[in-house]
Amino acid sequence: MEHIIDPKFFCHKKLTFAVPCYNHENYISECLDSILAQELNVPFDILVCDDASTDNTPNVLREYLRRYPDKIKVIFLEKNGGNLHTLNTLFNHIKSEYFYVVDSDDYLLGTHFVQKALDFLEKYPDYTMCSGNAFLLEGGRIKGNYSSQKILGLDFSWSSYFELGICTKPQNSSILYRNVIFIDGVTNEFLQAENNFACLVYRGESLRILRHLQKGKLFFLRDNVVVYRIHKDGLWNGKSQVTCVIRRVYSYLYLCEVFIDCRKYYESLFFFHYSRVSRAIYKNRANPNYLRQEDCDFLKEIYRLLPTANLDWSKFKWHSSILVKCFYKARTCAWLLCRQMYRILSRKQIV
Repeated sequence: MEHIIDPKFFCHKKLTFAVPCYNHENYISECLDSILAQELNVPFDILVCDDASTDNTPNVLREYLRRYPDKIKVIFLEKNGGNLHTLNTLFNHIKSEYFYVVDSDDYLLGTHFVQKALDFLEKYPDYTMCSGNAFLLEGGRIKGNYSSQKILGLDFSWSSYFELGICTKPQNSSILYRNVIFIDGVTNEFLQAENNFACLVYRGESLRILRHLQKGKLFFLRDNVVVYRIHKDGLWNGKSQVTCVIRRVYSYLYLCEVFIDCRKYYESLFFFHYSRVSRAIYKNRANPNYLRQEDCDFLKEIYRLLPTANLDWSKFKWHSSILVKCFYKARTCAWLLCRQMYRILSRKQIV
């Protein structure tokens, strides 16, 4: 995907809010209004990138351009390039010292968090991220928090981020970043991932968080700062359960290779979810439509990567009890399990 950078969209103010957007006509106004409501003592821009929406989103954005010409800039892509291409386009234009990504179907709470997070990062230059918690909104009702209450008020370095047995990953729309990765434009690492399976990993916040952690620390404020909307049109929430698990398996396998020094952490997650996928496929082996073509493509890529992944398969025994009922061979080797899964897929003509 070609990246054409137009200097008129460059954002040089202290802070830039980056909003990737696609077909969110029902949510984009609430998102932008929540950003505009923030009480900040620094100049800021709101940069929106619309990924060739086919609904009324472009017209809504044009109205905001008319009403807030000094605050909002919008890049209208002519062709749909996917979420990672949209994000890369945004990051290529952010020249500000700080940036804050807000998904167009989420919205910020209150008016003071961003300034509070900014004050923290200004005071402590060894931190690259400041985050808070997120409410989960599904079906019009709040259904709990995204992050565990146990991590709020704590800070994390590269090493300590992987030590807790609970998820320490902040929600995408809850993080203020110091711009230490994209200040000179999007790196080749992110650009090259656009047109292959790695797009799945790079389009989310996980890789972005890890790269920033390598440059500094993360702090969690105790505030609930954003509402994370769960709906059928979301990148993850519109997928079936098995599709989500297969994607997690691929993501953790990929992260094992990218971040060698935290391989043990991602290995454990990989083996756990790989066991879940294996069991689900075997239980539904009589249903040729159980997996979509996209699921099969990811599974084939996982099997292609496994021989060179250099995983510690002795850890797989801890999870193998899940598979005993499926394969009736408690002591079979891991590679036999891989071949069995591939044969099941092939026999159902969905590989």
